[in-house]
Amino acid sequence: MDATTDIPRTLGESVREGLAKSLVSLGILARVLVPSYLIVDLLRQTPVIPWIAEALAPAMGMLGLPGEAAVPLVAGFTVNLYAALGAMAPLGLAPRQVTILGLVLGIAHALVVETAVIRQVCRHWLALAGARMILGLSAGALLHLVLP
Repeated sequence: MDATTDIPRTLGESVREGLAKSLVSLGILARVLVPSYLIVDLLRQTPVIPWIAEALAPAMGMLGLPGEAAVPLVAGFTVNLYAALGAMAPLGLAPRQVTILGLVLGIAHALVVETAVIRQVCRHWLALAGARMILGLSAGALLHLVLP
Protein backbone atom coordinates (compact mmCIF):
# COMPACT_ATOMS: atom_id res chain seq x y z
CA MET A 1 0.00 0.00 0.00
CA ASP A 2 1.07 3.51 -0.71
CA ALA A 3 1.50 5.27 2.64
CA THR A 4 0.41 8.63 1.22
CA THR A 5 -2.90 7.50 -0.27
CA ASP A 6 -3.67 4.40 1.83
CA ILE A 7 -5.08 2.79 -1.32
CA PRO A 8 -3.94 -0.67 -2.45
CA ARG A 9 -1.70 -0.42 -5.51
CA THR A 10 -2.51 -3.71 -7.22
CA LEU A 11 -5.46 -6.04 -7.61
CA GLY A 12 -3.46 -8.82 -5.97
CA GLU A 13 -2.74 -6.65 -2.96
CA SER A 14 -6.41 -5.72 -2.71
CA VAL A 15 -7.44 -9.38 -2.85
CA ARG A 16 -4.88 -10.40 -0.20
CA GLU A 17 -5.99 -7.58 2.09
CA GLY A 18 -9.66 -8.47 1.58
CA LEU A 19 -9.06 -12.15 2.27
CA ALA A 20 -7.08 -11.37 5.42
CA LYS A 21 -9.85 -9.14 6.75
CA SER A 22 -12.46 -11.74 5.81
CA LEU A 23 -10.62 -14.45 7.74
CA VAL A 24 -10.43 -12.22 10.82
CA SER A 25 -14.18 -11.55 10.57
CA LEU A 26 -14.89 -15.26 10.08
CA GLY A 27 -12.87 -16.08 13.20
CA ILE A 28 -14.78 -13.52 15.27
CA LEU A 29 -18.16 -14.81 14.08
CA ALA A 30 -17.19 -18.45 14.52
CA ARG A 31 -16.33 -17.83 18.18
CA VAL A 32 -20.01 -17.01 18.79
CA LEU A 33 -21.84 -19.07 16.16
CA VAL A 34 -20.13 -22.42 16.67
CA PRO A 35 -20.49 -22.63 20.47
CA SER A 36 -24.13 -21.51 20.27
CA TYR A 37 -24.85 -24.14 17.66
CA LEU A 38 -23.06 -26.89 19.58
CA ILE A 39 -24.71 -26.06 22.91
CA VAL A 40 -28.21 -26.08 21.45
CA ASP A 41 -27.52 -29.20 19.41
CA LEU A 42 -26.22 -30.98 22.52
CA LEU A 43 -29.17 -29.78 24.59
CA ARG A 44 -31.52 -31.22 21.95
CA GLN A 45 -30.10 -34.65 22.83
CA THR A 46 -31.12 -34.18 26.46
CA PRO A 47 -34.50 -33.51 28.07
CA VAL A 48 -33.60 -29.79 28.43
CA ILE A 49 -34.83 -28.48 25.06
CA PRO A 50 -38.06 -30.54 25.16
CA TRP A 51 -38.68 -29.26 28.69
CA ILE A 52 -38.13 -25.64 27.58
CA ALA A 53 -40.32 -26.23 24.54
CA GLU A 54 -43.17 -27.62 26.61
CA ALA A 55 -42.95 -24.93 29.27
CA LEU A 56 -42.81 -22.02 26.82
CA ALA A 57 -45.03 -23.35 24.01
CA PRO A 58 -48.08 -21.24 25.01
CA ALA A 59 -46.09 -17.98 25.12
CA MET A 60 -44.14 -18.75 21.95
CA GLY A 61 -47.36 -19.81 20.23
CA MET A 62 -48.49 -16.18 20.37
CA LEU A 63 -45.62 -15.48 17.99
CA GLY A 64 -46.36 -18.53 15.85
CA LEU A 65 -43.19 -20.18 17.08
CA PRO A 66 -42.52 -23.55 18.68
CA GLY A 67 -41.50 -23.55 22.33
CA GLU A 68 -37.86 -24.36 21.56
CA ALA A 69 -37.58 -21.07 19.65
CA ALA A 70 -37.30 -19.44 23.08
CA VAL A 71 -33.65 -20.56 23.16
CA PRO A 72 -32.48 -18.41 20.23
CA LEU A 73 -34.81 -15.63 21.38
CA VAL A 74 -33.12 -15.50 24.78
CA ALA A 75 -29.67 -15.82 23.18
CA GLY A 76 -30.44 -12.86 20.93
CA PHE A 77 -31.91 -10.79 23.76
CA THR A 78 -28.95 -11.37 26.05
CA VAL A 79 -25.89 -11.97 23.87
CA ASN A 80 -26.22 -10.87 20.24
CA LEU A 81 -27.73 -11.75 16.87
CA TYR A 82 -24.93 -14.16 16.01
CA ALA A 83 -25.59 -16.21 19.14
CA ALA A 84 -29.26 -16.32 18.14
CA LEU A 85 -28.33 -17.48 14.63
CA GLY A 86 -26.14 -20.22 16.04
CA ALA A 87 -28.93 -21.32 18.37
CA MET A 88 -31.53 -21.24 15.57
CA ALA A 89 -29.63 -23.45 13.14
CA PRO A 90 -29.94 -26.84 14.88
CA LEU A 91 -33.64 -26.34 15.59
CA GLY A 92 -34.71 -26.72 11.96
CA LEU A 93 -37.14 -23.82 12.05
CA ALA A 94 -39.30 -23.03 9.03
CA PRO A 95 -38.53 -19.88 7.00
CA ARG A 96 -41.68 -18.22 8.39
CA GLN A 97 -40.51 -18.87 11.94
CA VAL A 98 -37.00 -17.59 11.20
CA THR A 99 -38.54 -14.43 9.71
CA ILE A 100 -40.61 -13.79 12.83
CA LEU A 101 -37.61 -14.40 15.10
CA GLY A 102 -35.53 -12.12 12.89
CA LEU A 103 -38.02 -9.29 13.22
CA VAL A 104 -38.26 -9.63 17.00
CA LEU A 105 -34.49 -9.78 17.41
CA GLY A 106 -33.90 -7.00 14.91
CA ILE A 107 -35.77 -4.72 17.29
CA ALA A 108 -34.68 -6.18 20.63
CA HIS A 109 -31.20 -7.71 20.39
CA ALA A 110 -28.19 -7.60 22.71
CA LEU A 111 -30.28 -5.96 25.42
CA VAL A 112 -27.69 -6.55 28.13
CA VAL A 113 -24.83 -4.84 26.31
CA GLU A 114 -26.86 -2.08 24.69
CA THR A 115 -28.73 -1.30 27.90
CA ALA A 116 -25.41 -0.95 29.72
CA VAL A 117 -24.35 1.62 27.11
CA ILE A 118 -27.68 3.47 27.19
CA ARG A 119 -27.52 3.53 30.99
CA GLN A 120 -24.46 5.78 30.77
CA VAL A 121 -26.33 8.47 28.83
CA CYS A 122 -30.00 8.12 29.75
CA ARG A 123 -31.75 7.79 33.06
CA HIS A 124 -34.72 5.97 31.43
CA TRP A 125 -32.55 3.03 30.37
CA LEU A 126 -34.74 0.37 31.94
CA ALA A 127 -37.87 1.76 30.30
CA LEU A 128 -36.08 1.83 26.94
CA ALA A 129 -34.98 -1.79 27.30
CA GLY A 130 -38.52 -2.80 28.26
CA ALA A 131 -39.97 -0.83 25.37
CA ARG A 132 -37.61 -2.52 22.91
CA MET A 133 -38.57 -5.94 24.20
CA ILE A 134 -42.31 -5.17 24.16
CA LEU A 135 -42.09 -3.59 20.70
CA GLY A 136 -40.11 -6.54 19.35
CA LEU A 137 -42.51 -9.13 20.75
CA SER A 138 -45.54 -7.10 19.60
CA ALA A 139 -44.12 -6.79 16.10
CA GLY A 140 -43.49 -10.55 16.06
CA ALA A 141 -47.06 -11.27 17.18
CA LEU A 142 -48.43 -8.92 14.52
CA LEU A 143 -46.24 -10.51 11.84
CA HIS A 144 -47.52 -13.92 12.94
CA LEU A 145 -51.07 -12.71 12.29
CA VAL A 146 -50.40 -11.28 8.82
CA LEU A 147 -47.68 -13.55 7.43
CA PRO A 148 -49.12 -16.47 5.43
